[in-house]
Amino acid sequence: MIGLSVLSEQDGWLKRSLPSAELQAFCETHRIALDAFDYDQHTFRDLLDYMDFQEYEHYLFVLQGDGERTLRLVAYLQHQMLHVQFHLIRQNGEVLFGQPDFLNGLFLPQEALTVPASFPDVEHAILSLMTGVYPGVPPHHPQPLRHVYLEDSSLLDRIPATHFNTMTINSVLYFDHPMRHDLPIIELMSRTPMLLAFSDSLSPLDTYLAVLSRDELTDRLYDWHQTGRIRNEQKSGVLDYATLSGLEVSHRLFFFEDGIYADRQKTVQLSKDLSQDIEMLREHPPQPEALASQAELALFPLLYQLAGSFEGDSHFITPYSDLELPRTSGRIGPLTSIGIRNAEGCFVFDRTNMRLFETNEAFLWILEADQKEQFDVLPERLGAEYETAIQHYKELMYHG
Repeated sequence: MIGLSVLSEQDGWLKRSLPSAELQAFCETHRIALDAFDYDQHTFRDLLDYMDFQEYEHYLFVLQGDGERTLRLVAYLQHQMLHVQFHLIRQNGEVLFGQPDFLNGLFLPQEALTVPASFPDVEHAILSLMTGVYPGVPPHHPQPLRHVYLEDSSLLDRIPATHFNTMTINSVLYFDHPMRHDLPIIELMSRTPMLLAFSDSLSPLDTYLAVLSRDELTDRLYDWHQTGRIRNEQKSGVLDYATLSGLEVSHRLFFFEDGIYADRQKTVQLSKDLSQDIEMLREHPPQPEALASQAELALFPLLYQLAGSFEGDSHFITPYSDLELPRTSGRIGPLTSIGIRNAEGCFVFDRTNMRLFETNEAFLWILEADQKEQFDVLPERLGAEYETAIQHYKELMYHG
């Protein structure tokens, strides 16, 4: 059996590409299985298990863009699975790995393939590692390990290489020291095609992360609930927010000289032994009591970032806080739009396309009444503008 997948690489990040209609037809005609891996969700072990289950004899990767990490991934697969012949070619037919003569003289269509719209960013990955917040990541159990922190590369000598097989393929291994290629790092790169990042490639933590105690974070959440207000001193996030708040995620691990921790500030030690089976550690990690509902805790980091886009304090219109109307009790549906009021004006953030647009106070009144299902207050509040304002709101919110 023959398998084939198309991928793009940029700065080491891997993304699945959409095959052209001609390539799809070619695979159907010649009974080639066309795969589409999600490199953000699947781990190295997932990939190995899938390949083994399919019982492929040959597997061909078609590459767009950079190829350095893709080449290491294909070599890794070949080393792990000697019974499968792996091959890597560019879309123009250039052979980078293997000998794809198993096609018996057939040539893949050379039409342009669809390039992914966007690639991840290493700074966003490190932000998730340091905060524990992974926006846009769907719930998945068991939760895959996404990013790992190492205090120093010398710790690699005490960590089994198999630990890294449980990380998602587009994970980052972050070393808290300047870039260097010493023997432990070279040996790691020869075994597992990891993405590596070093401290000198990023800004110092204290320049983009707020350091709050659990009590301070409790006060911030209480203020948001009671007034809709969020203060942010132009920071991108809160260090160890997930651990401080009790957000139920466990996508990260921290390796220090004295053990494995769940957080950067070393408040939750998981093991003193760096060789400990990390899958067992992460099954039931110690979890502080949640400071609010999981929906609220998942939303707050986004609001905090938005607040940092403006000078001074911002008040947010969501169902979770008091503002002009009391916060909602009971079940709350999907929250697609967030209202913002501050000294710079009135705004709405659209979560479906991650765009911010300016509006007016009447629009925010209607948005809050809509979210909290209290439309009866609008006729008196809007007065003569009621019909016009409601029509304008409906056109923007429900008709694009």
